[in-house]
Amino acid sequence: MMRILRLAGTVLLLALSGCLGPQAPLYPQVASTVPPVPSNQGRIYFYREYEPYESLSRPYLYLNRGIVGISIPGGVFYRDVPPDTYEVSVYSRGAFPNQFKTIAFEPDTFVVAIIDPNQARAEFERMRYVQAEEPAQP
Repeated sequence: MMRILRLAGTVLLLALSGCLGPQAPLYPQVASTVPPVPSNQGRIYFYREYEPYESLSRPYLYLNRGIVGISIPGGVFYRDVPPDTYEVSVYSRGAFPNQFKTIAFEPDTFVVAIIDPNQARAEFERMRYVQAEEPAQP
């Protein structure tokens, strides 16, 4: 009986460890290796807090209705884009007022953030840097 309980406990711990978010380096560990923003582009960071009591699903993220990556709980990645106006959205079955945002890059602007940079940096400290996942082709 004890052996079965130990086995069940081990299986439970392994299952829960899979819910702990991405197994990748923390952003501060790789920040110095992230290349500078190209002079003719801007950088958009996509990140999502790890909230274990909220959905752990991984919806697609879009720029101008084109898939740019997957929203990973506790993950952060970026895309370098040319100056333009971008609609930022996420796949969602439900509707919420103003759930999508539009951002614009001026030719001489290289960083646009919806989140206050100090807040974003503080949040990056707890996040793992993940390579932008390419979505599976249908």
